[in-house]
Amino acid sequence: MTPIQIIYAKDLGILPNTNKDMTHLFKSMLEAHPTHTHFILEKGTYRFSSDYATQAHYYFSNTDQDNPRHLSIFIKDMENIILDGAGSTFIYAGQTSPIAVDTSRNITIQNIIIDWDIPLSAEGKVIASCKEWVDMRIDTKQFPHYVKDNQLWFKGENWESYSNVLYNTFVQFDQTTKKLAYRTGDLFYSENHEQLEDGLIRFHGSFDPIPTPGNFGVLRHNKRLHPGLFLNQSTNLAIHNVILHNTGGLGILTQFCDTLSFSNVRFEPNQAKGRRVLTGHDDGLHLSNNKGHITVANCWFYGLMDDPINVHGTSLRITELVDAHTVKGIFAHHQAIGFDCWAKEGHDISFIERLSMASCGVRQAKSFILLSPTEFVLTFEGELPEDIQVGDALENLTNSPSLLCRHNYFGSCRARGVLVSTPRKVVIENNVFDSAGSAILVAGDANAWYESGACTDVLICGNHFNECVTSMYQFCEGIISICPEVPKPELNKPFHRNIRIVDNTFMAFDYSVLYALSTKGLEFSHNKIIRSYMYKPFGDHKHMINLEYCQDVRIENNVLLGDVLGQDIHTKGMLSTENHEETFPINSTGTLQYFA
Repeated sequence: MTPIQIIYAKDLGILPNTNKDMTHLFKSMLEAHPTHTHFILEKGTYRFSSDYATQAHYYFSNTDQDNPRHLSIFIKDMENIILDGAGSTFIYAGQTSPIAVDTSRNITIQNIIIDWDIPLSAEGKVIASCKEWVDMRIDTKQFPHYVKDNQLWFKGENWESYSNVLYNTFVQFDQTTKKLAYRTGDLFYSENHEQLEDGLIRFHGSFDPIPTPGNFGVLRHNKRLHPGLFLNQSTNLAIHNVILHNTGGLGILTQFCDTLSFSNVRFEPNQAKGRRVLTGHDDGLHLSNNKGHITVANCWFYGLMDDPINVHGTSLRITELVDAHTVKGIFAHHQAIGFDCWAKEGHDISFIERLSMASCGVRQAKSFILLSPTEFVLTFEGELPEDIQVGDALENLTNSPSLLCRHNYFGSCRARGVLVSTPRKVVIENNVFDSAGSAILVAGDANAWYESGACTDVLICGNHFNECVTSMYQFCEGIISICPEVPKPELNKPFHRNIRIVDNTFMAFDYSVLYALSTKGLEFSHNKIIRSYMYKPFGDHKHMINLEYCQDVRIENNVLLGDVLGQDIHTKGMLSTENHEETFPINSTGTLQYFA
């Protein structure tokens, strides 16, 4: 066995607190020691500008496609490497991925803080507001900006960004709780801005609800271009003791990797710089098309502008049945294209019927060839399933990971908490959720986002759900929302299977605790539901448990404390009569029991 050598970066001239750009020095250090090396830095501050980053062509999953990418610290074709920052802070300037790992194995990144002097999103404070306009004070030093031709522009060391480039929305955080403000969601503004004085911007629009003076607003003015960490086609990766104060896209993006571990990773604002709520531009951990096992433990998520964790594959649409063994198809979502490694010889590929989302069969891939970034040809060892049609979808079952998610805190972020779409085993246990939308979304679709993965084994246990679903986002039908996008659900063609929700505590201010669609083998038992009065109920569902087209459901031995809203189960489409609806109340002992 080759021993691990220890390299002290200071011996190579890499010194902290110099205000010099470190990109080339890090590149030289890594290239000189590509294997079996533990790099240790002197604790301090190191600076990196996108001007000096490696430029390379990559298709990032669920990201705006704009090449070349900028990669500041680039670990490529390396193995048995530990990059240890010793608690150092890496400060970046411009659009870049701070750390990237490609086609490498046995890589550990630890003890690093990632931030920007000028973040790639902005936050401000609401000073005054009405239905027609909102005045927001934005710090001119942290978030330099100007108004030209009635348009708000932000600028950094080597970039400028028009505030309406993609989103033309801001997200409002409550000044007292620091949580996403109740019933606000995304607030849209028009393209007409005024600079009332230095640092005070008036946003015109039609605001409902009216933002509250004193609350904080987050503006995503840049495109989603560069994740904080990019991990690609690599094996056995560990991210440990890493803090991300800001990113220019997804927090950590992993795609086509095998075996991942995240421990003590924190997404949080840099309050020492006066940032109250701003952390990340999009998701925290975006885990796309991976395999093996993923562990997320003792992590902290707050102030993200999308979901803290999203585990999924990428489904593809069939456009032509070429012959008995071959199909042509497309990458159907514009943010997930160009994956030349989507399938390899021997991979198990499932054929998905578009309307019911049921699998029509599984075949082994023989070859996968890209014709363009959006088009491909896929040939199979066996013949295609008889029922497959143009418009149906493909899912790679081989590129599907198992997930253990435990002892994490999911603070208030825009949208949901944990999204899972994978056929492998999923355990979500002993976490705390303060999610603005659904705490857990068991998703999957082949019609819109094309994020694939019918779940077959999910355990949700020992979690504490605080007052979740305080704002309405897509698919947020309950605190736990099992909500695949199934255009035409059929009772005898369930999409998800074997989901167990046991021994959890729900602080419920609204009706819907659980929503489930197209699921077979669903258990909701030994949970505690406690009525909360922190917020007024507002959701569309007026029942505690809402089930549609589900089979083999077991709901029992749940304890309700206080005047829990609904106290019943509402079902739809669960008899042979299509769309038949029924409601079942709890029994006289206060224990909710239902068997189907």
